[in-house]
Amino acid sequence: MGFSTTAAFVIIFVASLAIVGLAYSTFYLQLKDYVYKLKAEREDAVNKANTKLDIISINAVGTNTSHNLSVVVKNTGTTTLNVSKFDLLVDGVLVDFSYNRTVLYPETYVEISSNNLSGGIGTTHRLKIVAENGYAIYATYTVS
Repeated sequence: MGFSTTAAFVIIFVASLAIVGLAYSTFYLQLKDYVYKLKAEREDAVNKANTKLDIISINAVGTNTSHNLSVVVKNTGTTTLNVSKFDLLVDGVLVDFSYNRTVLYPETYVEISSNNLSGGIGTTHRLKIVAENGYAIYATYTVS
């Protein structure tokens, strides 16, 4: 009877060690993922807080039914931005655009152009430019 009690104790002890080891490794991996995600969110928040864009000029030239838009934007923040990841919305509609530089360093300018937009001479439109990190600037313009 003494041997079977000792054997049962050893089996239960080894099984509980295996369960604790499995639970610890699972918990550790979850905690590690959480810390990495938290760090990435913090970096994104810092980048967004350090992002500032200013619209320097808007030029919208049109015909009776459509217009071409040219916007000059200055990066007045401290974050370097990738212009190819910007979004341009006119009246809430995502539109295609071209740009004269891909990387927008602090204190530099980019010209963003979009052609054949709806709305002719004398129409007023809302413009929204969204950077890759979610920072957005807004403006209103009238086609001439």
